[in-house]
Amino acid sequence: MPTLKKYDPKNEKELHSIIEKEIDSLEEGLIVLKYEFTLAKGTPDFICVDSGGRLVIIEVKCKEDENIVFQALRYYSEIDQNRYIIAKMFSNKNIDPEAHPRVILIARNYSDDIHRFSTLVIPEIELFEYTILKTQDNKEGICFHPVSLPKYEEPPSKPKSIEEIKGYMTKDSLKPVFEKILVRIKAIGDGIEDYTTESYVGFKYRGRQIAYLTPHRKSFDIGFPNIDEDGSTSYEYQRIESGNEDYSETFEKILKSFKNISTNKKE
Repeated sequence: MPTLKKYDPKNEKELHSIIEKEIDSLEEGLIVLKYEFTLAKGTPDFICVDSGGRLVIIEVKCKEDENIVFQALRYYSEIDQNRYIIAKMFSNKNIDPEAHPRVILIARNYSDDIHRFSTLVIPEIELFEYTILKTQDNKEGICFHPVSLPKYEEPPSKPKSIEEIKGYMTKDSLKPVFEKILVRIKAIGDGIEDYTTESYVGFKYRGRQIAYLTPHRKSFDIGFPNIDEDGSTSYEYQRIESGNEDYSETFEKILKSFKNISTNKKE
C-alpha cells in the first residue's frame, strides 16, 4: 500500500493546475468555463458553471489571506452585472443568466475574521479548505473540506418556497428524506417556526435559530447552532448524501439547544 503524505504546492499556479484537473472533486458537475478570466476589476482564478446552470466564481489562495473575500466581491460585482453577456460568450454551456453567481473561496485555512466577514455580505460565500496528498510514486490528489458558517436568521426580501428550495436538489431520492427531517425538526417542540431564504430553510424558537436545512445538487446539510446553557453559540452541520446516514446525534444536539433556550432566563 502506498504511503500518503501531505504536499504543499510551490505557488498558486501549481495549486490552480491541481484544482483545474480535479474540479469535479470540489463539486460534481462543476465545469470550468475559463481559467484566469480577465475583468476590468481584476482576474478571478476560475469562472465555472454548476450543474444547475449558475455561474460560479472561484478564488484560490495557497495560504490564509485576508484579501480573498474583498477580491471575490469585486469580481462578483462585475460578473453579476455582465452575466447575460457571459452566458452568450459560452452559449453551449447552458448558463442560466437569470441566476446570480455563486462565490467559492479555496485556501488552506481561514482566519476568524474571514469566517465572520463571509457571513456579513451578499452574495453568500462558500469556503473550502484544501489538502493535497501525494503517494510515494508522486501521484497527487486534492481533497476539499467545506467550512461551516453560521446562517443569518433574517430572510431576504424575496425568499423562496420550501418546495423551490428542496427542488434545487437533483437527487430525487433525497427529497423525501429532506421533507422527513423538516417535519421532525418542527416536531421537537411547540413554538418552533420555519422560514425560508433564497438558499435554505431555517427553524427558530423564541427568535433564535435552532437549525437549518441547506440543499446542494446531490446532498443537503442539517446545520445547527450549539446553544449552551449560558447562551453562547457555536455552529456545526451534518451532510446528508445517501439518505441512510444516522443523524440521531445531530437531533440530540438540536434538542439540547431547544431546551437551553427554553430554560435560559435571559430569553
